[in-house]
Amino acid sequence: MLLKIVGPDRLCAEWVLKNGGFVRFENQKWTIDYNALPAENYRYRIEEVDGTKSTIMAMGFDHFQNCTAIRKVTLKSCRYMENEALEKLGHLKESLCELEINGCYNVVDEGLQTLKQLTKLKKLSIENLPYVKNMKAVEEELQAALTNCVIEVKSKVSLI
Repeated sequence: MLLKIVGPDRLCAEWVLKNGGFVRFENQKWTIDYNALPAENYRYRIEEVDGTKSTIMAMGFDHFQNCTAIRKVTLKSCRYMENEALEKLGHLKESLCELEINGCYNVVDEGLQTLKQLTKLKKLSIENLPYVKNMKAVEEELQAALTNCVIEVKSKVSLI
């Protein structure tokens, strides 16, 4: 019911902001405060999501469904980020062009491999994922699947 009233982008923005992240709407500055959201009857589209140090997790990633303008997602130091969340980024496969994953310690090889579904990606930045067992193999597999994407792996250190 709420989805019909406010639309998918507003609902997604509320989820991101309530969990400590930020959103940027098309042709707007960053929204960092839930109380600064535009009126509910104003329809806008999210263009960018920054989940740095937020508590977003797989359970909420279904909020990305029907958000058709999200071009960039940044996931840095998200302590609850896990493989299932990355798989659910598939909701954005028609719009997502840039993705950064950094310091999300619950992500392992299998989670990164699900990013192959994001065929519109132009840039993928991966850094500081110490529990990925074989980053080189993951990088090669992703590059083979995402032929139009520049993949940057900045840390290849593994704790395992």
